[in-house]
Amino acid sequence: MISVIIPTKDRPGPLHRALRSLTRQRYGAFEVIVVRDGGSPVDHVVDSWTATLPITFIDQETTEGVSRARNRALDLAEGEYVAFLDDDIFLPDHLQAAADALAAGDAGAVYGQALVSPTWLEAIPRLHDHLPRKDYSFDTGFLGIANFIHTGSVVLRNPAATPVRFDEGMNHCEDWNFWLDLHRTAAYRFERLDCLTCIYHRVPRPGAVTLAYEASPTPFTAARALVYERWPVTTLLDETYREWFRSFDRRLDACIGDGLPVMPHVYEHAVRGLHPSYTAGRPPSRQLLDTLFPSGTALWTTSAGLKGGIGALA
Repeated sequence: MISVIIPTKDRPGPLHRALRSLTRQRYGAFEVIVVRDGGSPVDHVVDSWTATLPITFIDQETTEGVSRARNRALDLAEGEYVAFLDDDIFLPDHLQAAADALAAGDAGAVYGQALVSPTWLEAIPRLHDHLPRKDYSFDTGFLGIANFIHTGSVVLRNPAATPVRFDEGMNHCEDWNFWLDLHRTAAYRFERLDCLTCIYHRVPRPGAVTLAYEASPTPFTAARALVYERWPVTTLLDETYREWFRSFDRRLDACIGDGLPVMPHVYEHAVRGLHPSYTAGRPPSRQLLDTLFPSGTALWTTSAGLKGGIGALA
């Protein structure tokens, strides 16, 4: 059985669509655990699906954060496998493809490819080649550099027998920290599925990610620094890439602080640009930083900022 974990807060519409996508799964051996992390009531949404889906509902009045919500669900999860579902939808083969891969091999976690959409979708549109994907092949080294795995694409062996849980002190990058903990502490092997299994919605609306990119420094800056401190790297190449992302954070924070425009989905553009060069063993591109932040701000256009070694990327 697969335990599908859904934390929710103030998003009854996406919750309704997420649950509806579960009714379309070809794989039928699953349970659903919905955790309301405070916010507006969603009883009416959950109740509308209880006759169709095996739902356990944790109705929490106070907001304690997404990590605590997922951990509460993990404590109740009875499935051999665990899947995560937030604002997304699972395509009909998502759970089946993941279960087949986990049963057939020695992977501890698998993740499907996600179609990224700026509008609400419940199926793959006929014309979708223009839409980006989160479809990165797994690389153990790059996992220590950046989070390239979409939470809603992951199905893993239930970690109940391990010490690994979501860090309840983290509300940003908590999934990335969780992957690293599973991989390095519990020796989970990750494997990417060769098929599109879910839709990741990046719909413009108030939310944790949108609000985070309105503050300078962004919460992601602090979270990335914490992850880097907690999970050290040992190679010069890895440290060079980490320094690239530190420079990325400094530039991003400077733009936000100065009220300058920031490219939409700038982090995704960074990962898309760096993943191929890292896996090929090449150093990160300084030009990519200038492409992502095309500004005349002296912070990064001085010649001193474009020369030198690892520390000269700012």
